[in-house]
Amino acid sequence: MPVYSYKVKTETGNVKSNEVKMNSAEELRKLLEEKGYTVIEIVEKNAFTDISTIGIFKQKVKTKDLAVFARQFAIVLQAGVPIATCLEVLRQQTTNKTLKECLDDIYDDIQKGIALSSSMRKHDDIFPELMICMVEAGEVSGQLDIVFERLARQYENQNAINAKIRSSLTYPIIVGVIAVIVVVVLMIFVVPKFVEMLLEFKVELPIFTKILIAISGFFVNFWWAMLGGVIALIFGIRAFAKSESGKMFIGNLAIKLPVIKGVTKNIITARFSRTLGTLMSSGVLLIQSMEVVQKILGNAVIIKKFDIVIDEIKKGKGLTQPLVGCRYFPPLLISMIRIGEESGSLDFTLEKAADFYDQEVETSVQQLMSFIEPIITIFLAIVCAFVVLSVLVPMLSIYQHAEF
Repeated sequence: MPVYSYKVKTETGNVKSNEVKMNSAEELRKLLEEKGYTVIEIVEKNAFTDISTIGIFKQKVKTKDLAVFARQFAIVLQAGVPIATCLEVLRQQTTNKTLKECLDDIYDDIQKGIALSSSMRKHDDIFPELMICMVEAGEVSGQLDIVFERLARQYENQNAINAKIRSSLTYPIIVGVIAVIVVVVLMIFVVPKFVEMLLEFKVELPIFTKILIAISGFFVNFWWAMLGGVIALIFGIRAFAKSESGKMFIGNLAIKLPVIKGVTKNIITARFSRTLGTLMSSGVLLIQSMEVVQKILGNAVIIKKFDIVIDEIKKGKGLTQPLVGCRYFPPLLISMIRIGEESGSLDFTLEKAADFYDQEVETSVQQLMSFIEPIITIFLAIVCAFVVLSVLVPMLSIYQHAEF
């Protein structure tokens, strides 16, 4: 169904504008006139009238948006408001256009008697499998408000961890970008002027000065090739990362590189514990919960190992033994899961484990940054020292030649 944006004048002379889904512009115009409005403009939203309808420009629904949506839904449901009314309120308050359009569709489905989880499943590119499964469990158990409360905590915690990781990465990324810009400016604008001066004096150049001149010449003469190479490399890496072999390669690097593997293990462990605990506390069965968890781990190697884990669970071996066979999760988590299974409080134990490993994620990310920052500093020092020596030694030679 197409989306139309319209602008109308009310009986009091005020101008109103909004967006709505209708079968045709004529049907919308008729509806607006029946309400007593004077139609000023009706425009169908498409790639020519609204760039946001194009896939790459379409506003994404982030973890923060899901957290706010779940929190607001929980609050309104706990106040005893029907689901249809909740959606009516939320779609008016949502600032994310993509999510608002999605809620419009879900609201229409609810009016037709379609279950909330079934309608959300139509938009699985926006709503994660975790949320859909929990909403389905909440509908069956009649605890939809509690489910949305747990979902809100889940996505709020996830958003907080993501924010801490982004904050930690900001400084090294900025420094790295500045370093690249400085090197490019030196090679293209500064060094060529220096070379012209040296050629006038006809002095013998040391080997590192010749290397600097060669690098600068390459930058000046083949900048277009370098730019094209960088663009091709970016697209090549992205294509490789989306392939099955690429996912396995990156997954292996993430769990085997000395510094990165600690961060990866803590992130996956925290994600596993939080998600599984949230699903089980909402009444989702263990096997179904594990199938959902498998999709959100974010590492192809571990995802593949989970095929065996899930098969073992289906054979009735519980959760502890298959996870031990996975040989990835830390002993502390395995011990906590064993205690949870024996005491019948696995969901509670997993949530406590998630709290612990959330802190471990923050600590390991800080350790990674404390390793990366000196590397960037050393790289900048080497580049600066190389450029200074390449310039200073010939200048000293010119000075000595001038004295004689």
